[in-house]
Amino acid sequence: MRTFAEVEKLLTELSIPYKIVEHPASHSTEESDNYIKDYEGCRSKTLILANKKSTQFYMIIMDDAKQVDMNRLSEILEVKRLHFISEDRLEEMLGLNSGIVSLFGLVGTNYENMNIYFDQQMLDDYQIQTFHPNDNTKTIFFKMEACFTILKSQGYDYQIINL
Repeated sequence: MRTFAEVEKLLTELSIPYKIVEHPASHSTEESDNYIKDYEGCRSKTLILANKKSTQFYMIIMDDAKQVDMNRLSEILEVKRLHFISEDRLEEMLGLNSGIVSLFGLVGTNYENMNIYFDQQMLDDYQIQTFHPNDNTKTIFFKMEACFTILKSQGYDYQIINL
């Protein structure tokens, strides 16, 4: 299982300032939002999807207030049949359980078949991003641009799409 210590080490190495809010364990973005309602930042959700044969994977990072239209997303990504990966596959690939999935699960990995996307509206509307830092008893806040710095430091590219 991935840990907060890995996230903390990476952020220190990259000189990324951040703020942490500690709270009781949460298992959904809605539950987490209750603990951080007085703090500025996008309440993000990260989806991990795969193509029909699970040979390509798609990390979608978006505002948790937004609903994803899977048919539209399939069109945007030019993938006919998208599906959520299983809990077992999620833990195997990212070392995370659902409810705490974020780009931090990619730290120390090298998946050439992982395609990462950010929603344009989220980037337009917010300066601060929030994630669980591999621990559902914490929510981390940092500038949106830090997401790109983190991904690049791990060798990942990303695209911005309009969901």
